Amino acid sequence: MALQIFLNATLRQYAPGYNPVDGISWEVAPGTTVAQVLSALHIPAAEVALLMVDGRHREPEFVLQGHERLVLFPPIGGG
Repeated sequence: MALQIFLNATLRQYAPGYNPVDGISWEVAPGTTVAQVLSALHIPAAEVALLMVDGRHREPEFVLQGHERLVLFPPIGGG
């Protein structure tokens, strides 16, 4: 089943032509980890400060089933 991936702010540079309304639909096999998805998308793990799966904070080792909504956020700076 398709995983819906949404990238925020600077992470969008890793998906040329990214549509923030639809995100990315990505086929993943059950048992795939978030870290494996990041690797497949060529997103350095160090650039992801927060990740959420179906609205819940998760770690990169979280195992996906292939039908979730994955949202990725970079570190936020400010002053």
